[in-house]
Amino acid sequence: MNWRSIHETAVGSLGIVRRGFPLLFIGFAVDAAFIFIFLVALQSYLPESLHASKAIAGVALAAFGVAKLLTQLASGFISDRLGAHRALILGTGLLLVADASMLPLAHVAPWLIVGAAAVEGLGSSVTWPALYSAGDARFAQGEKARFTALLTLATGAALAVGIGGGTILNSVASFNVAMIAPVGAVGTAFVLALLMPMRGARLATPEAFSLPTLRQMRAILVHPQRSAFTALVLAEAAALGGLTVIFRAYGRDVLHVSLAHEGLLLLPAGIIGALVVLPGGAIADRFGAKRVMVPGFLVTGVCLMLLARWDGTAFVVATAAVAGLGFGLAVPAIASTMMSLAGSTSSRGGVIGWFMTMDGIGHAAGPAAAGILLALVGAESVLIAAGALFLVAASIAVASRIGEEESTLILAEAPNVAKPVMGGRT
Repeated sequence: MNWRSIHETAVGSLGIVRRGFPLLFIGFAVDAAFIFIFLVALQSYLPESLHASKAIAGVALAAFGVAKLLTQLASGFISDRLGAHRALILGTGLLLVADASMLPLAHVAPWLIVGAAAVEGLGSSVTWPALYSAGDARFAQGEKARFTALLTLATGAALAVGIGGGTILNSVASFNVAMIAPVGAVGTAFVLALLMPMRGARLATPEAFSLPTLRQMRAILVHPQRSAFTALVLAEAAALGGLTVIFRAYGRDVLHVSLAHEGLLLLPAGIIGALVVLPGGAIADRFGAKRVMVPGFLVTGVCLMLLARWDGTAFVVATAAVAGLGFGLAVPAIASTMMSLAGSTSSRGGVIGWFMTMDGIGHAAGPAAAGILLALVGAESVLIAAGALFLVAASIAVASRIGEEESTLILAEAPNVAKPVMGGRT
């Protein structure tokens, strides 16, 4: 990139922030509320202040995950049927109902929160395909990676606010007062979904839309690029899921340090990964997603394998930082590729729902397999397996045409399916 292209990219990114702010804020508010409720409220307030069972938090989180996974694909088609705008209203409305109901349920019958968590999972499964569909319609091909990079930063900020703000609230406010925060966040997202203009975010009018047949849906998903991307998503999600299982085991069994010491060693990796997300989106928009994903996954995979072999302090800090750099650069390209591969069909939300379902399966299968490996062999084996999965993801990207160009219009080849109506930018 020369100075002129860097300047144009920066100015263009400011425009993406301006046009995408409603979507970015909805993503931030929804994730911040989720983190506060499931990581702070249910795990701290319920057992400590309300003397409810400690098991509720785990069961509620499982109910959320199962409900989201089982409804993710269907929710994508709901987004197509209603349009992204109405689907966002429906999704955030369900989240608002679920979060607002947890306050009275906690006082009446805490175990009923498990049902509210299932509603939360359904609301999440409707909200996110609609959010990505709206972003896909609102931004041009050369802007998608920067939009997804900004959305990644928004959800990262939600993690910090949810945990940090939740910890502060837990120390100074009662459960009844603290629950104003997540309900207010989701309520604001709901109002924003109601009010914001969404021209171009709907693929078709509800009257003109018809669900594709099983044969037509199979034709969409078995397209070479989409099939390859499905495998890539499974590998990447399984690798990430496996790494979450061994976070503490890595510090305890491999590095032989305390949790606090481990956090300090890996902190530079997290900081660097966050700092390069937005540049990664700009590079992907400029040079193509594939040229970012392949080296990003390769670097991450190799670094993880090296971390399983050597445990010197300086080596761990430097290698983990390089791994964070590689993955941070690749993250926006993953989501932008998902949007591009789905945007060439009239079932955009359904295809996004499919990819997100595969991501959920990977995040479930990865931890399960990692837990078995951890018990039988040790944390080093999980690091090696996760590194190998990232290398597999890089190989899939190399061997396929993922990220090189938009896929062929499959539905244009199917006689009984309406051609897509691509939305313009607002």
